[in-house]
Amino acid sequence: MRCSLFSSSFRFPQLLALIAFTLVSHPIAFGQTPKAKPKPASRRIGFAEGRKLIAAEAEGNLSKQPGRFTRTKLADGRVLELYYPITTPNPNRRSKPLVAPGYGVLYESEAAFNDSTRPRHMLEELIPDGRAFLESLPQIIARLEKRTGKLNYTRESLRRLDGLIAGFHRSHTTAQTDPKLFQEITAYYGETLRRALDGEWRVREEKVGKTYIQTEPNITFTAGSKLREIKPWSRVITTLYDEENRGIRLTKVFDADLNQLRAP
Repeated sequence: MRCSLFSSSFRFPQLLALIAFTLVSHPIAFGQTPKAKPKPASRRIGFAEGRKLIAAEAEGNLSKQPGRFTRTKLADGRVLELYYPITTPNPNRRSKPLVAPGYGVLYESEAAFNDSTRPRHMLEELIPDGRAFLESLPQIIARLEKRTGKLNYTRESLRRLDGLIAGFHRSHTTAQTDPKLFQEITAYYGETLRRALDGEWRVREEKVGKTYIQTEPNITFTAGSKLREIKPWSRVITTLYDEENRGIRLTKVFDADLNQLRAP
């Protein structure tokens, strides 16, 4: 007997089985477009593998220090940095010399290599787009309030952020960044500071290296007759990720900022 979705002989378990099969075999039909994992721009390889790759190449055609290091553009467009083994005397003279094994770093293209070596802005991974950050400011602060409860943009409210930062430091090193948390704290601290100074948010384009431009979410305000500018994100970086300032409270940073910025 022929059965359709609407026939009386088509049982509910069969319907579930059909849906499950469709989800597995045709994910696009349900809006679940499979995403290919991005190919890493570089990878570390063994020294022997690196030597094989440059066997038929002009080794060091980009840079070289004979016996120590070479950088080679391969015929297929990839770039290989090859670090040769290093032998050093053993402090124990009766033992064999110490040997640090060689290795290679293989880049998928010359563009990938150039990108890996260009200067970086400290905000590049934390706030990639300053304009988008400012456009989403209310939503970012609302996200923070889900962690802290309702905030009112006063100095006293910053104490809740001090508690949040202390919790972060208990479970993370200062080398472990959290862009989402960083953006939330920067948005609220910056807006609290802006209101206290009666200032305005401003996007500043900062050129880094030859081609990269980082957009910074800064605050401008008038002190006396002078127009001044402050980078609230810089204060949050110090509070969250500077090991020498680990444990400093955001309320203390806020007081220091106001005293300095209001000075003639």
